[in-house]
Amino acid sequence: MQVHRMKLLIGSAGTLIFAIIFGWVLFPSILKFMISKQVTLKPGTDIRDLWSATPFPLHFYIYVFNVTNPDEVSQGGKPRVQEVGPFVFDEWKDKYDLVDDVVEDTVSYNMRNTFIFNEKASSPLTGEEIINFPHPIVQSAGITVQRERAPMIELVAKALTIVFPDGKAFITAKFMDLFFRGINVDCSSEEFAAKALCTVFYTGEVKQAKQVNQTHFLFSFLGQANHSDAGRFTVCRGVKNNKKLGMVVKFADEPEMDVWPGDECNRFIGTDSTVFPPALKREDGLWAFTPDICRSLGAVYQRKTSYHGMPAMKYTLDLGDVRLDEKLHCFCDDPEDLDTCPPKGTMNLSPCVGAPLMASMPHFYKGAQKLLEDVDGLHPNEKDHAVYIDFELMSGTPFQAAKRLQFNLDVEPVEGIEPLKHLRKLIMPLFWIEEGVHLNKTYTNMVKYTLFLGLKFNSGLRWTLITLSLVGLMSTAYLFYQKSDSLDITVPPKIIKEQNKVANIQPVEKESPVVHQNVPIPGLNLSNPKVVNRERY
Repeated sequence: MQVHRMKLLIGSAGTLIFAIIFGWVLFPSILKFMISKQVTLKPGTDIRDLWSATPFPLHFYIYVFNVTNPDEVSQGGKPRVQEVGPFVFDEWKDKYDLVDDVVEDTVSYNMRNTFIFNEKASSPLTGEEIINFPHPIVQSAGITVQRERAPMIELVAKALTIVFPDGKAFITAKFMDLFFRGINVDCSSEEFAAKALCTVFYTGEVKQAKQVNQTHFLFSFLGQANHSDAGRFTVCRGVKNNKKLGMVVKFADEPEMDVWPGDECNRFIGTDSTVFPPALKREDGLWAFTPDICRSLGAVYQRKTSYHGMPAMKYTLDLGDVRLDEKLHCFCDDPEDLDTCPPKGTMNLSPCVGAPLMASMPHFYKGAQKLLEDVDGLHPNEKDHAVYIDFELMSGTPFQAAKRLQFNLDVEPVEGIEPLKHLRKLIMPLFWIEEGVHLNKTYTNMVKYTLFLGLKFNSGLRWTLITLSLVGLMSTAYLFYQKSDSLDITVPPKIIKEQNKVANIQPVEKESPVVHQNVPIPGLNLSNPKVVNRERY
């Protein structure tokens, strides 16, 4: 068959153009359009159901720093800490009181986190371990009053001795008491000083305290946060604009915070971390607002990776050094005075939580060297202490993630309170947490079969077409070089079946056997042979 060179040229060029347009333009656009229609927070969609009540628990780890030399530290010694953990909890997330605003394309809801102790995963730890810990009320109250209400220091010192008769700089308590069951706060005294101190408990200013009767409270770090309201959010549903899916519009019914001395730090940037918009660009980063620290944090792209055979992007984040970014100077006590900025790798939480707390990466990972020099027993490393997210950009799916944060006490000596007067000025690590997720096969298969099989089909088709078109173009170039008008394509003959071969072969006749006859020899008579005996010599 003869194929004209111009037809071959046009066909090959057309195939190449189609492969490029379909493979890199049309198919991705169609796929993105299909995803944009499916990935919204509109009621009735699968994404809305998964988002409103996560059908699997996140892992929640707590690591506590046990102070092994509390008496020495109380007298001005250098702290030695021993990490105890992880205490493992299953964290269930759900949202309630959902209200949709179709006009604004938003949905408002209350977030709720529920922590359930996982005995098997925590073993051999039981939660009843004894921990030597900086007293969360004595030290916090003393340091805060000295910084903000110094004239009241004598009154507070007296109140602490009444409410906590055995009050020292450090408390010895069980893990579960410190974090969930609570330590006792006795406000039964009629003394004016005690009543003044207990006012902050009765008014609810101490959010970690739970009132058990008219005169007693229980203080714990997470007890009040367990299975309770974690704040009311308003986020974009992504129906009208898919790029804004999950973006926080309001928190506590306010369009921005009023915590930091600067508009940039008070902005809500990103989502609530439970959903992300699809089709993100890797240079955009992954931003989320965290109410616990009154700040939005952004993870930056690090490198390509994979999860269960599917390609992903790895993102990481740290607290950095606010001195180096003018936009972040509002996280300093005085934006005009960089000496008031927190050390590298830390964040001052006092304006957010009302207590002298500092946030950092676990073990002061990527923090200032002095932070490590002030405390013995810390061993920062990337594997155990870095924050990471393995993320799929097209669908906006986090495959696995570990959000890690350490809470520290900003310690200083308090002259007016006897147990605190000899303390060193340093940042004392208290505990760190890890909140993470690893998608199991059920949910990774949803992404695999709805997204990656289509991408693999598109990749296979476009490269096949490109290969064929290049072969055609090379053949056309050869024809022009040879000054030939057409290409002779010989169609190979059909293979004759074996039985037809046998049918066409003529049978061969068998030859008759040759009969040998005796030929008479002249002078020789063999009819009556005569045997002559001869002697043997």
